[in-house]
Amino acid sequence: MAKRPVSKAAEAAKKKAMDGRGKFDVGSNSAYGKPYHHLTMAAVKPWIKASADSVAVWGDTLPSCVPPAFAVRFAELKVELDVAMVEEKHQEAAAVAASLVKAVAVMDAAARAAGHLPPAVDGQLCEWGGTVYCLLATGDLGAVRRKHPSWVVYHVSDVCALLSSRSDSLQAVVNAFPRARITRVGPMVEDVIDL
Repeated sequence: MAKRPVSKAAEAAKKKAMDGRGKFDVGSNSAYGKPYHHLTMAAVKPWIKASADSVAVWGDTLPSCVPPAFAVRFAELKVELDVAMVEEKHQEAAAVAASLVKAVAVMDAAARAAGHLPPAVDGQLCEWGGTVYCLLATGDLGAVRRKHPSWVVYHVSDVCALLSSRSDSLQAVVNAFPRARITRVGPMVEDVIDL
């Protein structure tokens, strides 16, 4: 029996597949980028906490309450940190993160010295995925939404209603892992929300 002819392209593809066996090429099979190195995450941990603490007090209003030079330098530092993190320059990321921690403290003091006060809301402010969320306990939702259009504002009872549809599966996880935290959320399918 005669051997079936194989094209050079098919042979090259087969060789490439065999060479790539056992290797994981980030981005080839996922929409997620390359994860940050654990040293990079350790380097920026103080900034992550300081940022969350600042957002909990000021929301996204702090840069607008300080002189423009402060706000511009703050934005530049955030870009420098992003670059250092992506390039896995741990020491540089740590230095920039420390500068950002100091910058938030200086901006807070400067804003208060200029007579600005944090937004007065009876609820919780937090940041998720670059968006500031306000979970309002009491007060006028419409007024808060009009005053802070960049925020996503919900009443706490609305959040409870959304969570109730997932509470069975979520509660089983948090019961098994009491310190578990949500780090990523995929698309929800077949959800029906009555407003």
